Amino acid sequence: MQAAPAPQKPAVKAKTSARRQPPPVLPDSLAQRVERAYFVLSRINGTARRATNTEDLSDDLPTVEDNLDIIRENLDQYGNVVDVKQLQMYRVLLADMQEKLGRWRTTLADGSKQLAAMQARLDTLSAQLPPAASRPPATTPVGRALGRLQGKEDQATALLRRSRQTVTGLQTRVSDGYIQVLELQDVVREQMGRFNGRNRQAELPPLWHPSRIRADEQTSDLVRQSYAAQRSLTGYYFAENWDYWVWMAILALAFFGWVFQNFRALRLAAQAPATGAVTLAEIPEHRLRYLGPVPVAASLLVVFSLAPFFDLHAPAAYTDLLQLLLLLTLTVLGWRSWPRPLFWYWLGIVGAFFALTFAYAVRAPGLGMRWVEVLLNVGAGVLGLAFWRYLRQRHLIAGFVRPVALLFVFLNALAILANAFGRVSLAKMFSTTAIFGLTQIVALSAFVRVATEAFFLQVKRSRLAGGMSARLSFGKIESGLRKALVVVVGVLWLMLFTSNLNLYNLFYRLIEHALTAPHQLGSTTFTLGNILLFVGIVLLTIQLQKYVGYFFGETDDDFNADANRKGSWMVAVRLAILAVGLFLATIASGLPVDKIAIVLGALGVGIGLGLQNIINNLVSGVILIFERPFQVGDYIEVKGQTGRVKDIGIRASKLTSQAGSEIILPNGDLLSNHVINWTLSNSHIRTELALALGPDIDLAEARRLIGEEIMANPNTLHRIAPEILLSSITTSGYDLKVQFWINNIRQEDVLKSELLAGIYQRLTAAGIAMR
Repeated sequence: MQAAPAPQKPAVKAKTSARRQPPPVLPDSLAQRVERAYFVLSRINGTARRATNTEDLSDDLPTVEDNLDIIRENLDQYGNVVDVKQLQMYRVLLADMQEKLGRWRTTLADGSKQLAAMQARLDTLSAQLPPAASRPPATTPVGRALGRLQGKEDQATALLRRSRQTVTGLQTRVSDGYIQVLELQDVVREQMGRFNGRNRQAELPPLWHPSRIRADEQTSDLVRQSYAAQRSLTGYYFAENWDYWVWMAILALAFFGWVFQNFRALRLAAQAPATGAVTLAEIPEHRLRYLGPVPVAASLLVVFSLAPFFDLHAPAAYTDLLQLLLLLTLTVLGWRSWPRPLFWYWLGIVGAFFALTFAYAVRAPGLGMRWVEVLLNVGAGVLGLAFWRYLRQRHLIAGFVRPVALLFVFLNALAILANAFGRVSLAKMFSTTAIFGLTQIVALSAFVRVATEAFFLQVKRSRLAGGMSARLSFGKIESGLRKALVVVVGVLWLMLFTSNLNLYNLFYRLIEHALTAPHQLGSTTFTLGNILLFVGIVLLTIQLQKYVGYFFGETDDDFNADANRKGSWMVAVRLAILAVGLFLATIASGLPVDKIAIVLGALGVGIGLGLQNIINNLVSGVILIFERPFQVGDYIEVKGQTGRVKDIGIRASKLTSQAGSEIILPNGDLLSNHVINWTLSNSHIRTELALALGPDIDLAEARRLIGEEIMANPNTLHRIAPEILLSSITTSGYDLKVQFWINNIRQEDVLKSELLAGIYQRLTAAGIAMR
């Protein structure tokens, strides 16, 4: 009876242990297949959603389709008259749309491939699961899992079907848009070809056949439709190129902040004149003609002058808006800064701009409008000629405006001839190019002046802060700065001018071909672009090493007696700049290293034969850098020439004599001859005075008074007493030689004069006669 419960305890323990351990699972069990299928379906659903994430494409595609319809309608309305500026803009917009549609085609094609792959994987997965008849009951865990899996499979099937339909529909629309772009590009090319002269016939009858000239009855409707289309295309252009406005805003704010802070610093300096800096009241009025303490108009002028060059083929409405803002800004500045006659000429140019723009907006003008256009071109030409004569007599704006004024007259004459012969498209192009070119060059002239004034203001402010830039000589580098700005402005204006004449792309291709075409010289291949880049870097290096001293304290003041001594390391800086510049120029030339070695070898032979003195001077300059027998500002004497060292150059050094002349000595002579440096370790020098005293005097008292006068002067060296020597005694009196030390050799003559006057007064007051 007692043995019965004993075996029950192990049985309970075994049952508990069995509940805690998971049951064994076979590798290929149905549960594992269900689990893997569930994960696969999740990935399929995620891939399907990502492949159809085309919200941005769906939002942008209707805009592209609408703009394609607008371009097609405008191109159909041209008829015989071609607007070349519009065609240029259409060409740019169509190229942008082609690129965008091409990206969309690629994206949709990749999405379609992914969806097809997911559909194939879903079909394979369905085949791997057991059919519904052989599945476990829904009451079992595996049956419930299979039921949930079936629902997810149905969801994935529906999602893939919808996604493929969406992608297929978008592919159809994108492909249709892409084909339309290609067709419209062909139309644009055909009309550009017609304008470029492939069709030699005039668009409209000539003016000497008035009976054949008929105005288009739908002209006003066409103009309204054209401007409506321009607004739509301009909106599309803004949406695609919004970053242009961001950069323009940053440029305007940066220029405004720069000038405003400089004015503020100088205004604060005026309240504390003890700083010794130049204040606003001391700046001549003509130096700041355009800039003011709050340079809003000047900042807008800088932005609107450069804005057209961000995109040379922007929509006409966009360029007209920029030009209008530029004209208004320059008119405000001109009213404040220009003399009245120049301002009235400018108002006449602005009026011609509006008149010609509106007159040539008519696509098929009648006889009356044709004559109005001719008369406007005549008036504009007369205005341009008068403006040119005015500028020739008065140098109020940059000189490069005068030839553009003559070009303005010439283009208006060409517009008259083109209009008379019925080439209205050509007449419009000449008129637009003329007025845009003249207004833009006047604006760029003002831009050069504004930039120069801003730099001048920065130099004046730098004198408040001290440092290297405080000694920057604006007058020395103003000419170079202005020349550089004129070159930049000239290139920008030529870009705009050739773009308006529909010649920019032609010139660009010609220049690109000329610069990149390979040329053969023996076994060496080079391009003209490499040669020009080599020459440009060398010229830039030469100019940089020439002006770099002004950023390290060099000035043009040759009469400053207290000039600081600057180390000869400036020569090392110049040599380093030349070495780096030549190295970069050599790399830019594209010549192989072995060819360069041959050139250097030939150069070495030339040096050995004919350039010995030059190389001697160059090497001597390098030795002077490290040996430092004198520095800039030292007072030296060499080969009978005495003066202050003004500059230690690479080949020669400059001395400034007491008379103000500049002495140029080769570095080889400075190194090979005896050089007396009066200021190597200090500026002290012993000098002497010759005095003649009368016979009946107290010689000891005279010596005491002379010594007191010398020691009382602050510019004499007090720690060494003067020596007053008796050089001769005659019946007429005593001859004395007074030797003493002074602090600065540059003040020797001035100090001798002061001492002679003081000694004479002391001796005369003591009753000691001088002779």
